[in-house]
Amino acid sequence: MPEQKGPQVVLRGPTEGDSITLPMGGRQAHITRKASRTETGGHWALGEATQDPGFDNPPHTHEEAEAFYVLEGTYTFYTDSAPAEGIGPGTFVFIPPGAVHGFRTGPSGGHLLCLWPSSVEAAFFGGFTQTAADK
Repeated sequence: MPEQKGPQVVLRGPTEGDSITLPMGGRQAHITRKASRTETGGHWALGEATQDPGFDNPPHTHEEAEAFYVLEGTYTFYTDSAPAEGIGPGTFVFIPPGAVHGFRTGPSGGHLLCLWPSSVEAAFFGGFTQTAADK
């Protein structure tokens, strides 16, 4: 049978994807990329991340939109005004381009789905050692 050309459906199971560990301030985030920017035509990337208790991703900005969906734990999300505290499971957070944002996990840590712009995905997965669990 000839090799298929053109668009390809990507299916990855619970333990599959490219993984990195992101250290910050003595704590870590463990990120599994489920879809890369190259697989989405350069538009975005999707990942799942767990963070240690008290993990702090300090306030910053991007030129592209970003989004999170909280699966477990509690978070304080930094904004350009007052921090939003006690953000828990089922909460969707959309960050428009140029908006100040960041987060800190609560006492039990946290678990998020992350929708990254291509530039953020390149920064995360371009500068860290990664393993392809699905290869």
